[in-house]
Amino acid sequence: MQAKITRAEGGLNIFLPFEDVHALRIALQPCPCKAAKSNATADTRARLERALAKAMFSTPHKGIQR
Repeated sequence: MQAKITRAEGGLNIFLPFEDVHALRIALQPCPCKAAKSNATADTRARLERALAKAMFSTPHKGIQR
């Protein structure tokens, strides 16, 4: 199964196979290099990573299988 993003009213729906969530969370970790970075980008990365963690460990809704 592959990831899919669809446009919905007021936003986007992101479908990510459960087995890919951990890898994406790792990819979103802050870069250890000393190069200048945007604070806004770092904040977006952190918020997305936290949302993935929350969804990963939450109870699935009825009808949705993991």
